[in-house]
Amino acid sequence: MPALPIIAISIGDPNGIGVEILLKTFQDNSLFEQCTPVVYANEAFIQKQQLLFDTQVPLGLMKGAPKKGVLNIATIWQDTPEVAFGKQTAKAGVAAFESLQAAATAVQEGEADALVTAPINKAAIKSHDFPFAGHTHYLGALWGGNALMLLAHDALRVALLTDHIPLLKVTAAVTIALVKQKTKQLSKTLENDFGCQVPKIALLGLNPHAGDQGVIGNEDDTVLKPAIATLKKEGVEISGPFAADGFFGQKSYRNFDAVLSCYHDQGLVGFKTLAFGHGVNITTGLPFVRTSPDHGTAFDIAGKGVASHVSFTAAVQMARTIYNNRQKKD
Repeated sequence: MPALPIIAISIGDPNGIGVEILLKTFQDNSLFEQCTPVVYANEAFIQKQQLLFDTQVPLGLMKGAPKKGVLNIATIWQDTPEVAFGKQTAKAGVAAFESLQAAATAVQEGEADALVTAPINKAAIKSHDFPFAGHTHYLGALWGGNALMLLAHDALRVALLTDHIPLLKVTAAVTIALVKQKTKQLSKTLENDFGCQVPKIALLGLNPHAGDQGVIGNEDDTVLKPAIATLKKEGVEISGPFAADGFFGQKSYRNFDAVLSCYHDQGLVGFKTLAFGHGVNITTGLPFVRTSPDHGTAFDIAGKGVASHVSFTAAVQMARTIYNNRQKKD
């Protein structure tokens, strides 16, 4: 039997729901038959959270190699951070960054096979050490490669041409070169990570109604259509540009292996309307596997014990699946 993949897990913002959904996920003992999880925090912190949320997860302080059948705890904090559920604090941001840095470095150095990240608060974690708009850009800087954000649930997959940038900057960022690069990345991901033999990709239009033949902007005609034509000549199965509202309204996504959205909310409003709380955020285009749940820190319900762990569980399972698929491909 092949060795179980080791999944490095960062706890996210301690004042959010990260540890709660992590513990709820690993109450399912069958997951220990699929992977060996390692959470980067400290033993006292995880034990305290376990008591608070009344979960029954076998814990093990990691000394040397991680053990099978338990949630391994790698100690990376000397002091247990004080938790103030639902509040944005600088101390929580530092703790979140230290957990993320340790988990991502473990993957980079070959001590773990894949990374699963619990949600961070972007304002709390932002600092001299973390001047990024989120996990995606940080991991791209740390691991190298061209990061591409992809949200997935069952047969619905939505990737972002541009992700965490202001709407004001989107039009200038969308170039023929970027469309070609991200489309090829997405096609390769669909082939290697999801087993699509000839991936079919739909590109959403940049302007309302995909520009209406230049009546509502000409970028769809001058940027997107030429990029599509070039990609088709190079053998990439891509169609569009499609008006985003009608595309999701008519469920046209069912005809494609993935959708490429020009900007964040254009694609993710559709995705989260259809699959919120069940999807997985995947960072593709990097040398290592990273997944996360499709939601944030949920400060409004943090500490109340009512958070759903479905998306986090799916993120763990997706990390294992993608890692195994890449191993087979290699």
